[in-house]
Amino acid sequence: MIGGCAKDGETGPAGPAGPAGTNGNANVIGTNSVNISSWTWNAPFYNATISANGITQDIVDRGMIEVFRSYGADGWTNLPDILGINSTTFTYKVGEVKLWNSNSDFTQPSYPAPATYRIVIISASNRIAHPNTNWKNYSEVKKALNLLD
Repeated sequence: MIGGCAKDGETGPAGPAGPAGTNGNANVIGTNSVNISSWTWNAPFYNATISANGITQDIVDRGMIEVFRSYGADGWTNLPDILGINSTTFTYKVGEVKLWNSNSDFTQPSYPAPATYRIVIISASNRIAHPNTNWKNYSEVKKALNLLD
């Protein structure tokens, strides 16, 4: 004998809503803007550390990180940001991004001005899904990954 199902009653109430997504896409984490005004001198660099819980070992191994600096009305530029002999670059590891500010001639740079940075954490699947995206261009990254400001 084969069993079956029958609709014996009325439809029950709707279940609770699920949790909200992160910046419109479950596979990308665009951090909120981070204002950096405190740097530490470690000759020949100034550095600043930003916590980024979304950087997992899988992101380190297969994903990608982009860091952008705000220039207000002039928009966002990706790092490295090079102005004359001064540059700001970044490194990352699980849970954090470190910003580095230095002069190419190894002289001590001026103390970095306060600035706003945005970290975009991109999974390998999103990178593959958007092969024509210029990941160095914030407008393209924002459009491809449905990032919210």
